[in-house]
Amino acid sequence: MEPFKSYVESNVEYLVEEVRKLLRMPSVSGTGEGVEETAGYLRDWLRDRLGVQAVLLRYGGHPIVYGRLNVGAEKTVVVYNMYDVQPVEPLEEWEYPPFEARIVGDRIIARGAYNTKGALMSCLLGVESFIRLGREPPVNIVFVLEGEEELGSPSMPRFVEDRAGELRGSDMVYFAFPTERVRGKPSIILGNKGIVFVELRVKTSRYDVHSSLSRGLYNPAAILARIASELIDPVMGPRVQWLEDKTVTPTSEDLEYIQDIIEANPREEIMELYGISKTRLENIDWYIAVHFKPTVNIDGFTSGYTGPGTKTITPGEAVMRLDFRLVPNIEPEHVVEGLKTIIEKLGLKDLVEVHVHDAYTWSKTSPKHPLVAKAIEAYKTMEIKPYIIPILPGSAPSYLFTRKLGIPFIATGPGHGGRAHAPNEYITIDTIPKITLYTATLLTLLGR
Repeated sequence: MEPFKSYVESNVEYLVEEVRKLLRMPSVSGTGEGVEETAGYLRDWLRDRLGVQAVLLRYGGHPIVYGRLNVGAEKTVVVYNMYDVQPVEPLEEWEYPPFEARIVGDRIIARGAYNTKGALMSCLLGVESFIRLGREPPVNIVFVLEGEEELGSPSMPRFVEDRAGELRGSDMVYFAFPTERVRGKPSIILGNKGIVFVELRVKTSRYDVHSSLSRGLYNPAAILARIASELIDPVMGPRVQWLEDKTVTPTSEDLEYIQDIIEANPREEIMELYGISKTRLENIDWYIAVHFKPTVNIDGFTSGYTGPGTKTITPGEAVMRLDFRLVPNIEPEHVVEGLKTIIEKLGLKDLVEVHVHDAYTWSKTSPKHPLVAKAIEAYKTMEIKPYIIPILPGSAPSYLFTRKLGIPFIATGPGHGGRAHAPNEYITIDTIPKITLYTATLLTLLGR
């Protein structure tokens, strides 16, 4: 791997600037800001730099950048990633402009730096390293770069159905991501929870009503608060017994890697990163619950008047947003059916509107899969010890590859970053050459 190592070491400035170019391009999927421009940029980059016949595919939403690099190799790797990002608000919390990609010390501060445009471009630069060294990649590569991951990937199911014939039979899906939550301890992530994002809406009057009449009215905030109390206890946590009864994780195989999870994803580091003062769970209970159990979370709750002074009204409307995280043996329909049953048992069915926004299931690849051994070997070649994470608490549409197409999905990459979805998101500068080198190394080993 010496040629790649030398190439990366002598081209760090070029690699960093290529990543910063992409980070300077807004691509906010929620608003659409810059999405088309970023998709077009990536399509042209694949065409011009790698000779890929790249196109933009559309299935009713933001485009998927799709292309194939066929070198006649025995093995085929799908490079999947996302070019969309979350909104930047609250803007006043950013120390530097979110799309300036400013270098501050050893970090690049930008929306998408960590999640995951920084890793996306670093991975593409790893593929380009073969070209710049006068070589062909040793595997065929299919590029799938989506622009709706932060919206729940609504176009991806139709894409997979449309291109199943071209995708099926691929040997592996590689999702590059800076996994060093603790520096020097990268993870090989082999699964993720599913997600169901739900909005509950109650509207009982056209206008807010004078509170003197409240005794005779339904209060929308109280209705949703009652549902919230049925779903989450502030001390005991989620009350989702209908999901707990189906849960099969952690398995005995999962528990083989519990120490890897603890070392690579320490609770204390997460607390420091987000400024958390106290967690509900501690010690091993934290890791078991966060990684292997289903959950429900209140993302937001809005109703009534909270401005200056007083305003005595019964709100006309209330909205609560929830996300459920799914583990193996639990499907989205189990969540929706159970939630509607609770609302009905509370006698609130006629008052509450249930809107399901995102819904997709979990994914898992066996740690014993032979290609996982290749991912481990790539780290060892770089003299780095990786840590196996059987399932990640977060969600991604990787089930489309693992459960629909039967392709193992591995998310990994050296490097450190943080504050995904929050102000002052960042990656460290050394993440870029690390992922570039790891990508070239992994593809080389897969091609042998």
